[in-house]
Amino acid sequence: MCDTLILHDTSGKPLVFGKNSDRHPEEPQTLVYCAPRNPGTAKIRESVEYADKGYAFLLSKPSWIAGGEMGINSQGLAIGNEAVFSRFKADESGVLGMDILRAALSACSGAKEAVDFITSFVEKHAQGGNGAYKGKLVYSNSFLAADYEEAYVIETAGNRWAWRKAMVADAISNTYCIEDDYKRLDNQTRKEIAPVNERAACSDESDPGRKGARNSWKKHVEDRKYLLFTKGEQRRSSSLAGLMRAAALASGGGLSAPAQSSSEAALASLVAILRSHEGGAKPGALLGGMKNLCMHSGIYPKSATTASMAVEYLPGGAIVWYTGAPYPCVALYKPALLWGGRFYSIWKPLADESKAEAGYGYWKTRATWAGRPRARSLPSQDAFVHSRDEAQKSILTIARQAFDALSKDKAPPERVLSVYAGEVSAIVGEWEERWAE
Repeated sequence: MCDTLILHDTSGKPLVFGKNSDRHPEEPQTLVYCAPRNPGTAKIRESVEYADKGYAFLLSKPSWIAGGEMGINSQGLAIGNEAVFSRFKADESGVLGMDILRAALSACSGAKEAVDFITSFVEKHAQGGNGAYKGKLVYSNSFLAADYEEAYVIETAGNRWAWRKAMVADAISNTYCIEDDYKRLDNQTRKEIAPVNERAACSDESDPGRKGARNSWKKHVEDRKYLLFTKGEQRRSSSLAGLMRAAALASGGGLSAPAQSSSEAALASLVAILRSHEGGAKPGALLGGMKNLCMHSGIYPKSATTASMAVEYLPGGAIVWYTGAPYPCVALYKPALLWGGRFYSIWKPLADESKAEAGYGYWKTRATWAGRPRARSLPSQDAFVHSRDEAQKSILTIARQAFDALSKDKAPPERVLSVYAGEVSAIVGEWEERWAE
């Protein structure tokens, strides 16, 4: 199960975006770099084609599939997806939501374009497939798409869909969250829950001329029995509470100016939410915490936060923060920069997906360490938390310096990479060695 979050600044533009990917605890996931391509027709499978515009992108990708849990492209479009369960069933042989996410990153220059791409895609092609690393799990998908200017929530149920603009502080999880606040619906669902006078030529669901009241999309499509397992509503509630506390800073100017300090405060709040265990039982060997944003696996259920990523939007570009490892509460977020439509690593070199073995190897090493009894207890120890947060602050400072150097053209990119990446690598290596058993 998963959670995707967005926080806007006081001008209404996205400030930080983030996602925790909750998958089978043994499933490796790493960040891969997909290089620019010549625009043309691409295939997800033999019978499913789409127009690939050739945008480069970073993709947090489970090891066994082509698609990804979250990612960002060279245009600044970030997308995260969630499994949702509808009475309009997904197709067991359909396209995975993770494949749809990858296609959208390659084909769309912004968040609204991603809305149009995803809604059109699910109308034309069955979604579903087996999204489980072990066992079987077939589901529909919701998405949160953001760029430098705006963000949207897109929810699907088989071939049906609804979308709305994201709120100032918003989150999606393994539950439908669009009720009667949708901006648009697919035509069939519109007839069922938001009938309009066709002669009024309504362009969206807020236009005048409808025949009756707007009913809830969520109530119309959701199969609520799955919520007993996913705990998506509880995690979304926890996410929103944390985001609203962060948004409250805006009332005192904390998220307005200067831009750099506001994004630092927002990023710190977002990362704290992604690392939190406030929703339910603390990590333990027997019982996993499905209500926690940072989910740890026990004997039951077999689900854990296997990767985490955040995007910090800055003037002219963004910093992409990713763990490359499971359990963000015991991991450091490492930086990659997006500037001028190009990605720059400020840690280890960004690996093409065909050469991602080292990334998956690092994930496995960290997963083995995090599964040990001592590591499970570390998030409750003040000395560990202080050490982790101080190391993270140092990395953040270095990433800011590297971003400033690129934006002000103080040095060639190669020099920026070598100096700053070496400093981040040293901090990560020393911190991980300190806490190794």
